[in-house]
Amino acid sequence: MTGDDDHYEALGIAPDAAPEEIREAWRFLLAAFHPDRFRDPAQRERALEITKRVNGAWQVLGDPALRQRYDLRRPAAAAPDGSATGPDEPVIAEPPVRVLPCPTCASRCPVPDAGGRMVRLRCPACEEAFPAMIGARCVDRPRLEKRWMGLRYEAVFADASGERSVVTFRRLPQELALSEGELFSIVFHPRRPRPVYAVLHGERLDLGWRVG
Repeated sequence: MTGDDDHYEALGIAPDAAPEEIREAWRFLLAAFHPDRFRDPAQRERALEITKRVNGAWQVLGDPALRQRYDLRRPAAAAPDGSATGPDEPVIAEPPVRVLPCPTCASRCPVPDAGGRMVRLRCPACEEAFPAMIGARCVDRPRLEKRWMGLRYEAVFADASGERSVVTFRRLPQELALSEGELFSIVFHPRRPRPVYAVLHGERLDLGWRVG
């Protein structure tokens, strides 16, 4: 079974995800990669491929009986070299992989967690380079500030070392709480210092919002 055949990977969820988590992941990805959102033919075709894969995963994992049969034939996790990990072998913790949307074409970009640091990424689909703050903790609640060009929301994030950064949002969706202690990744515009996506990293499910 290849990675493209893995329904759990297609939805970005763990194999032991609850039914409601599966449904939420399916709905989120359909909204994020709906082909009608893209004007460029290549991007539209890629989005169509993603939605087909996501719908195929939902048809199996959304049905308890089909999911059970799928789990029985799905291969168990193996070590990176293809061998099983022995019980006495030390396990080196790798940084979790975060899946972030490209600010230009919205393609999914898997990247290792950076502990809240700002890094520069390159989209594997459109090859656009863009900055992102990956795996930062939200500090306190966002503040509403009045600027000469209108209202702005200011949120403070801390990296793993405790260093803080202020991110200014033009708008915040009502359902995006930015609660203290929550783990976020912020995707910025390729050429302007403004956030485009905010992704909340949960224990088993990541949720993203367009904020610019």
